[in-house]
Amino acid sequence: MKLDARQDESIVQPRRRLLLGLGAVLTGCAEPYIAPGSGSAAPTPPRVATLDVQGRVDVAQAGRTLAGRDGMALYRGDEVRTFASTYAQVRFSDGDRVWLDYETRVRVGSIFTFFGRVFASVSGVFEVDSEFVAASSEGTQYTVTIGRPGRMDFSVAVRSGAVLCRSRRGSWRAVRLRAGQRLIGQGTATPRVDTLDAREQQVEFGWVPSLRTVPDRIREPTPRRDLPSTSTPPTSAPNTTYPVRPRSPSSVIERPEPRPPAPPSEPVIR
Repeated sequence: MKLDARQDESIVQPRRRLLLGLGAVLTGCAEPYIAPGSGSAAPTPPRVATLDVQGRVDVAQAGRTLAGRDGMALYRGDEVRTFASTYAQVRFSDGDRVWLDYETRVRVGSIFTFFGRVFASVSGVFEVDSEFVAASSEGTQYTVTIGRPGRMDFSVAVRSGAVLCRSRRGSWRAVRLRAGQRLIGQGTATPRVDTLDAREQQVEFGWVPSLRTVPDRIREPTPRRDLPSTSTPPTSAPNTTYPVRPRSPSSVIERPEPRPPAPPSEPVIR
């Protein structure tokens, strides 16, 4: 796919998630906010989001690491970290939501992803940021996946709406993605765009609790989340070999062993 050389003006510049004009701030319900490095109490900043957790989730807030919990207030600059088999949801005050997959770390404000995978479901203007790519949108659903520290790979996959992807280093031109498309890149190299098939859509979006076809409280993660290759895959015949699924014991119908024919009865002598 040829990259779009024009800056798409239909997606306006994303606003930051800290709204200075928010209404009344709850007081008396939490410990005083300590400004990082100041050592003294500062006015409690306005809440920008609320956290929901599933399993162990850490929150770095005001220079401390806290155990994340359902309903926990999040402020600009807070960092949220999930682990193996744990998940989190960040609910912004305007109704936008961002899900964090397992082994993910983000910073709240706009969402800055250090590593891992996030799914954004937004109605307004929103941006997911990272070291190499920024993905801005308005009224859409999409995932952003960032490789672990030391790995420079990334991908952006769109489920609905449109997403404008930009290089944080200015090394490639902006790319507009539509529903069913995915951007795959590494570092500052020019990324490529492909189209998601049904299996890839399930991989990209099926982990989100509200989108799962099979409701399960805790999904067992794969040992390693590998991003798609950034190189163009070679053309080859599709693999039509499917694994044989073992039948459960309850589904096996056992037939009774045939009985041997009864011996003929001896004649009765009268």
